[in-house]
Amino acid sequence: MKTQSYTTSIEVEKSPADVFDHVINDVSKWWPEEFEGKSAKLNDEFEFRSGDSHYSKNKVVELVPNKKVVWLVTQSIRKPDNFDWTGTKMIFELIPKGDNTLLTFTYDGPVLQDEYDRLVQVCDIVIKELLYNFILNGK
Repeated sequence: MKTQSYTTSIEVEKSPADVFDHVINDVSKWWPEEFEGKSAKLNDEFEFRSGDSHYSKNKVVELVPNKKVVWLVTQSIRKPDNFDWTGTKMIFELIPKGDNTLLTFTYDGPVLQDEYDRLVQVCDIVIKELLYNFILNGK
């Protein structure tokens, strides 16, 4: 296992304020796992869970309104193989581009040796499909 980064981006026809609002206030509506807690303010804590097999506790460690939010994984476990990605940062950065907003997402943390392709696939689905569609269509 080694620490790796993966970055993916979307450009949407919305203002940075609209995109930022969806990223921090509507996580339960676009993230593909069960969500519990709050993610809208600095030091807010929240959990993601997929049944009993996948769990992570996260904290908002950086928040610059309409520009950037960083989640830090403070506790995690994937039970089938005991994979732990505690210490991972998930970074959302927003840049205005005319009437559009470029949202860049970076996963920066541990990745199992044979799972980088899986990380890329999951990040792309969450950001390029789920978040993108939610920002544009509200679902």
